Amino acid sequence: MAIGKGSETIWQAAAGYADVEKQRSNTPDTAFGIGSITKVFIAVLLLQLCEEGQLPLDAPVSRWLDAKRLAGIANAQRATTRQLLSHYAGMRSWEDEPAWIADARGQRLTPEKTWRPAESLDYIRDKPARFVPGAAFHYSNTHFTLLGLLIETIAQSKLEAVLYQRIFQPLALQHTFLEGYSPADSRKIARRYHRLDPDFLRNAGLSPHMKPISGGLIDVSASNLSVEWAAGGILSTAQDLMTFMLALRNGRLLCAQSMREMQRWLPADNDKMGLSLFNIDSAWGTASGHGGNVLGFSACAWWYEKADCTLTILTNVGSMHATPQADSASRFFRQSDAGRLAQAICARHHR
Repeated sequence: MAIGKGSETIWQAAAGYADVEKQRSNTPDTAFGIGSITKVFIAVLLLQLCEEGQLPLDAPVSRWLDAKRLAGIANAQRATTRQLLSHYAGMRSWEDEPAWIADARGQRLTPEKTWRPAESLDYIRDKPARFVPGAAFHYSNTHFTLLGLLIETIAQSKLEAVLYQRIFQPLALQHTFLEGYSPADSRKIARRYHRLDPDFLRNAGLSPHMKPISGGLIDVSASNLSVEWAAGGILSTAQDLMTFMLALRNGRLLCAQSMREMQRWLPADNDKMGLSLFNIDSAWGTASGHGGNVLGFSACAWWYEKADCTLTILTNVGSMHATPQADSASRFFRQSDAGRLAQAICARHHR
């Protein structure tokens, strides 16, 4: 967990185990999956391309993407970059497909498999859309697989290279990478644990490569986040993620106009949504950011709109497909005193 004010991290701490069996503790350098916070990184790349005149937000992405890649994906010919970024493109999410859940997170999980970037799209081909583009909000990982392909097409480079050149390297993010596509020190990655309950068994099933441990958890470390790719494949530390969030908030990554576009809020179920950025009303004030929940990890990163205070929380426990509940990191943010304490620390900090 880290707390930031201005342009710096003013407090960070680590607790719990990176490896329960070996009693290896988490440290500030332990890397965790950030899940769908990856989408904020993707939005930054696309808005940078827009600033450079390489991509209009309101043009259909089919103008650039290979027709074979889009074949059978409902709405793919009409959806714009803006609609994909805001989850207003109406596409099905491969994350909701039973076959994908079993293959990627459940009973048919293949250990150490590196998924191809567009492989998950095959699970939603020739299936109907949720609704026409622009009609309503529907959160879909499919949107971000297409946006990752769009970045690669326009930049003429692999997504991991674009992330490194435009974000990781300029911000000196030493412990942040796209899993399955970038070299990493596996010794610094937390083992992955996931909630095991009847709902998870029914929705995903238990792979022979998942090991039950104490506390109603299973060890799912045989998996990796290549299956999520542009929708949720980044691993990072609380400090690195804080550096990114502060740089975004403070205008180091995007111009003022791009930030206004990013924060043009639309209805999103019980919250509001911009371009890959949520806006929520929490117990301690309105906050902007994103959460993440994948197999073995949960995370959140938020800044308060009316306070100079940013908070990042990373955990190595996931809860997708288990009993409906907020994941560990988001539950802690929304329901605990974390926001109040973080703002109190920021208020007392003097440079």
